[in-house]
Amino acid sequence: LRSTRTTDRQAAERILAKLVAAVALRRDGVIDSRDDRFAMEARKPLAEHVAAYVAHCTHAGQALHHVKQKRTQLAAMLKGSKAARLSELTPDALELHLTALQYRKLSARSVNFARQIAVAFCAWCVKTGRLEVNALRVVPKQDESRDRRRVRRALTDEELARLLEVARERGREAWYLAALLAGLRKGDLRRLTWADVDFVGASLRVCQGKAKREDTLPMHSQLAAALQALQDERRALPSARVWPTVVTDRTRAMDFQRAGIEAVDDQGRVVDLHAMRTTLGTQLARAGVAPQVAMLMLRHSDHKTTMKHYTALGIQDAAAAIARLPTIAAVQPAALAATGTGDAVGGVAQSDTTKGAKRCEMVRRSALERCDGARRGTNKKTLQGQGICADSAGKEARRVKGFEPSTFSLGS
Repeated sequence: LRSTRTTDRQAAERILAKLVAAVALRRDGVIDSRDDRFAMEARKPLAEHVAAYVAHCTHAGQALHHVKQKRTQLAAMLKGSKAARLSELTPDALELHLTALQYRKLSARSVNFARQIAVAFCAWCVKTGRLEVNALRVVPKQDESRDRRRVRRALTDEELARLLEVARERGREAWYLAALLAGLRKGDLRRLTWADVDFVGASLRVCQGKAKREDTLPMHSQLAAALQALQDERRALPSARVWPTVVTDRTRAMDFQRAGIEAVDDQGRVVDLHAMRTTLGTQLARAGVAPQVAMLMLRHSDHKTTMKHYTALGIQDAAAAIARLPTIAAVQPAALAATGTGDAVGGVAQSDTTKGAKRCEMVRRSALERCDGARRGTNKKTLQGQGICADSAGKEARRVKGFEPSTFSLGS
């Protein structure tokens, strides 16, 4: 039963007739039943859908800190977009929220992250039949390249040597070597167990990393020695974690301070644990390793990310590359023999005057031969058939520059 919400009999009958007609249209397939579901879900409070999405992420086994980030970002979206129902979550509402984040001086990356969470939430609503389309995809992204707040730099060899010396005294050498020589993130270091360390095959297995896959990385000999010494000291089970106690950011900052490593340089670049990955990418580039190989070592999906964010080369690297180029030797002059081409002797082109004199001599000899034939009684008709006559031969000879008439005669 469904109430018409009116006491007027005629109005109630009209509402009833409309409802009966709508039921008949749905029964006959004229109206899609999904439209009713979309309309019903659109009227529900937006907070109810957000709570269902967070519960789904938790049930799917996503990392707890990722679920916490989504809950925080979506709660901020509910407040900033001023959308109370799912139907009110429009692109304009999301842009209102993102603009407020920009006014709070948040970086472009932080704004894009808030957009990413909102778009993922709407994609889940489409997948579960709560929305027909994901309208939030049309909201543009911010250009992160123009607003990078946290640019990391690579550590120098001297800084690394001092850091490892400080860490060795406090039993944290293997921690920094794993971040430096294997490119492990803080979460990877936290989850690493002794079963993931293969001393025989000299490899490390990284499970449930940022890309949600299992990767096998080669293990540097220096890192293998440090891990072997740590295992001999602890005698832990294969299922035990390599570092039961994680090195906190505060402890890491104190180690850097003891090693004389500035947290921020004069260019505004920072140094933290993640800067070890930048150091690894830079050292691989200096060693001439292909970007595709460095991408595999750093576990990126695109080598452009490795080259753009994890390779910090400077003027010293360019100067070293220039210094390795060979010196261009000067060409020694040498006497060249005549080629016999007639136009060049000893590699030097003849002058136009010499060429003109040769041509004049050739024309003169040709004219003499023709005139000699005419003098001996050559048939004039035959000569005309060849396009040659004595008179024309004489005229041709006279047209040549520098011709001297006294050098020959036509005869009587």
